[in-house]
Amino acid sequence: MADPRMTRIDARYGAWLAILVLLIAFPAFAGFAGTGWEASQLAGYIGALACIVLTGAPLRPRMSVPPTLISLRLHTLVGWAALITVATHAGGLVLADRVVIEYLKPTAPLYQMAGIVAAALLLFLVASGLAAARRRLWRSHRGFQATHVVVAYLMAGLTAVHVVVSARYVGGWGRRALFVAAAGGAVLMLLRARRPAPAAHPPAPAAHPPAPPAPRVRRQLVFGRHSTLIVIAAVGCAAGLAGLLPGKVDATLREPVMRRASAPPLDFPHGKHGAVNCLTCHHNYADGRGMEACIACHRGTRDDLREGAEARFHGFCFDCHRHPDAALKKHGPVSGCSVCHHVPTSGAQGQSSPARSD
Repeated sequence: MADPRMTRIDARYGAWLAILVLLIAFPAFAGFAGTGWEASQLAGYIGALACIVLTGAPLRPRMSVPPTLISLRLHTLVGWAALITVATHAGGLVLADRVVIEYLKPTAPLYQMAGIVAAALLLFLVASGLAAARRRLWRSHRGFQATHVVVAYLMAGLTAVHVVVSARYVGGWGRRALFVAAAGGAVLMLLRARRPAPAAHPPAPAAHPPAPPAPRVRRQLVFGRHSTLIVIAAVGCAAGLAGLLPGKVDATLREPVMRRASAPPLDFPHGKHGAVNCLTCHHNYADGRGMEACIACHRGTRDDLREGAEARFHGFCFDCHRHPDAALKKHGPVSGCSVCHHVPTSGAQGQSSPARSD
């Protein structure tokens, strides 16, 4: 008679899959920002979800509960699909807007660097999963499995950083929490118990005394001698994901790793923002702290402006466009970097701002 544990999906997987289904629907409520840009962004989001699935639903050892979640063929297809969609995301964005190349340089913000590293780890997982590469790099299947699990943990965590802080589809605390829960669930789902061995006849008396029992973690999990390492990696990754929940972390992760020698020019279209109260942006007119350009303070040494200019302005502009007040019409997500970052055009007074960097 078949073991019912081997034929039904457990409650943890059921809840995890339900969260993934909700996440798939988020792009439908995120607004439309142009065909090329939107298609590339959507490809990246699908790739991120595929990375989470790849992490949380790998092949199971036969002695685990349940023994297998997906087949080897499906597991491989998910990996290639994730790699193709991530490549489409990066390449499509560059084709849609050449200013995006700035986000592929060492001067990119931290959350963007997290996405780049996550893509590199995905490439490693897919390439090293091929039979020929696997035989060359690892002598045992257990070593291969442990390496892939730890790398997948890191990939899932960095993917969550990239998607959550970019806030294209998961803006707002509720959506952020669901995405973090999906990534964290994928990490913790790998900590599977070893299936109890079937009852057998008592063994014959051994000539030598039995070896001491393995540590409790090693005896209970499917990863054998690597179980302790994987548990430590899982706990560390889950703790890092929990750190993404507070919205204030975005300002830090939007800062660049290295300062740019010269940033792209910025031309703010004042004429398109006539419905917005000027003091919403130009607060220094009201608080008496000066009449200079924004950069004069936000790139200065003032103690009360600890956030860098890039993090502060990107967060300010993105939040307004993605979550505008009800009174503001025709707002939505911007369709690329060049909407703001381009050489200022000449026009009527007040229609464009002086050429300056962000």
